[in-house]
Parts: sequence; structure tokens; C-alpha cells
Amino acid sequence: MFVMRMLSVNSKTLCLSIICWLGTILSVSAQVEDVDVTYHQPNVENNAQQQEKLDRNIEILKKISVGGTFGLQLGTYTSIELSPDIAYHFNKWVCAGVGGTYIFFHSRYGANAVSSHVGGARAFVEGHFFNYVALHAEYQWLNYELDASLIVRERVNSNNILLGGGYYQRVGRTAIYLLLFYNISDKQYPENILSEFVVKAGFSIFLK
Repeated sequence: MFVMRMLSVNSKTLCLSIICWLGTILSVSAQVEDVDVTYHQPNVENNAQQQEKLDRNIEILKKISVGGTFGLQLGTYTSIELSPDIAYHFNKWVCAGVGGTYIFFHSRYGANAVSSHVGGARAFVEGHFFNYVALHAEYQWLNYELDASLIVRERVNSNNILLGGGYYQRVGRTAIYLLLFYNISDKQYPENILSEFVVKAGFSIFLK
């Protein structure tokens, strides 16, 4: 009888030990599983927001171009112009932009010659039609020395409105153009250093 009681007690103890051991293992396994799920679970909503933001940025970059024009006029008034710019394209037909201007200006009056370095800024609107025609309207502000031959030099401002158009062609992310402008300001030197007609060649590169 004593031996049977001891076996019974030992069996109960063994059963309790096994139950406690299994409970501990299951508890630890559940904790590990929870940690793994929490750690590795992807944040789907956050990824979607980041992708949406990236797509918006790409769409904006597709509408922005950088480039510039090279202008040349020869004659009594000779000028060489470099004008970098940046433009935003609302659609494939219309864009608007701003830029800077540097001009080396030289004029001749008989035996007298005047040279000047000109700086300025400009803003423009441009329309594109039939994939190869561009119409362009531009305001150009220029600042230059009134007469470099004077001992006391004076810098003056010149306001110009240029209207024109010409050839435009876009291939992929690059566009090239050749434009002819008419300066409607209708002012003579020294209030205006641009001739009536100005020819400009340029290019644009889209950021995306």
C-alpha cells in the first residue's frame, strides 16, 4: 500500500511537472511568435503613402525644364546674349518661365565705339503648336552703363517686351528651338540697346 501511494504521488507530481513544462513552452513560443509577427509585418499603408508622394514628385519633375537661349544681333548695335531659364509646363501646349540675361553690347557711331556688359532678368510665356511651332511673349529687364566712354559712368534700366515665334521640336526629354523676336518697346539708344528684330536659338531639358 505504501509503495502504491508513493507511485501515485510521484505520478501526480510528474503529471503536474509535465503540464507546467508544456505550459511554459507554449507561453514562450507564443511570445516569440508575437514578437516575430510585429517585427516583420510590413507597414503597407506607409509604403503606399511614400509611393504616392514619389509619384507626385516625378509628375512635377516631368513638367519642369531647364535650358536657355543664345541671342545674336549684328549691325550698328551688336550684341551677344546668353539667357539661362527654368520653365513650368502646364501641359504640352503652354509653359511659363523665368530666367536671367547676360549681354555683351557694342555700338558704333562713326569713329566712336561703345562697349558694355549688360545684366538683367526676364519672364516669358510660350505656346507650342503642331509639334514644331512655338509662339513666345517675353518681358526683359536690362541694366547697363549709359556710355562706357564717359568718365562718370551711369547705369540705366531698360524695359523691353519681345513678341515672336519660330521653330520648336521636342524629342524625348530634350527640346530645341529657333525663334525670331520683334521688340515692341520702340525706343532708341540709350533707353533701348536691343534692335527691333532679335534672333535666338535655344534648348530645354526636362528633369524627368
